[in-house]
Amino acid sequence: MKYSIDISKQDWFIVFVFAVIFGGVLGSFITILLNLGTILNGFIAGLTFGFSIFLHSLLLITFSNHFVLKHIPEKYWEFVSLFFSFMAGFLGSLVAYTFLKSINILKIDFSQKVLITSFVMIGILTSLLGYLLYWVVNIRKMKMEVEKSLILAKLKSLEYQINPHFMFNTLNVLAELTHINPSLAEKSILTFSKYLRDMIDEESVIPLRKELSIVENFLFIQRLRFPDIEVEYDLDDSLMDVQVPKLSIQILVENAIKHGIGSKGKIKIKSYRQDGKVVIEVIDNGKGFENLTEGTGLKNLRNRLKYLVDGDLFYERRNGETVFRIEIKR
Repeated sequence: MKYSIDISKQDWFIVFVFAVIFGGVLGSFITILLNLGTILNGFIAGLTFGFSIFLHSLLLITFSNHFVLKHIPEKYWEFVSLFFSFMAGFLGSLVAYTFLKSINILKIDFSQKVLITSFVMIGILTSLLGYLLYWVVNIRKMKMEVEKSLILAKLKSLEYQINPHFMFNTLNVLAELTHINPSLAEKSILTFSKYLRDMIDEESVIPLRKELSIVENFLFIQRLRFPDIEVEYDLDDSLMDVQVPKLSIQILVENAIKHGIGSKGKIKIKSYRQDGKVVIEVIDNGKGFENLTEGTGLKNLRNRLKYLVDGDLFYERRNGETVFRIEIKR
């Protein structure tokens, strides 16, 4: 698979610094070598050429990336990339030369033939550099895709890992309920069955409403053992269709019970918008933590948030409560 030249801001900055410094040094060297004027004028001229070619490269590659490549067959992408890289060098040098002549920095006149030949040669050099850049981007993105696929495959396998203690404890409770309260036992078995079905569902990303349904089933089962657990919801209804990694909130609720409130306490689940992000919080009034060490579950969640929904995980102690916060860019 091939990719358009989607260069990051950091890469563009590096290209910019290289272009102006290399252009300035080369301009100074040529000025000294051919005795064309002062070193300062040569440096300014080279810097101007470097900046102009960089600016045209930025504009033309961005234009190609957003408005050209996605509308043509992939087999023509290399040719189009070479063409736009050539035009960046040709037009960039032409504009730079015209500007420098207008402010009287370049005081030597070249014939039209020499100028056109020089601009074409610069365009060819730029196209070669653009072609190299094109394949560097391709190789880097293909490597990232492979690494991402391997990570997601690993994360997918972790989705199906159910805490065996939770399984054994639930089955023991259900066995006792069949004798004490058959009606509740039947409801609990059906709830547990739905929870397990959701656990092994093929989807890795689900709507928030479905994730909350999993959480409710999980809490129903937990409260069979720990009836003193309280749950409070403060949810923005407009966010119910936001996509989240499956079991993302469930893991935080399970963590709040296991490491926070234990068998008695309060858990609050909130969702809201803040600074252009979707925020989901799981808050408990348990004993809290001093130095939290992320286990497999939290590390897995952090990675799934990053790769599946461009999100992140944060945690803190706030007003005597433990807060785990999921942030998803929107």
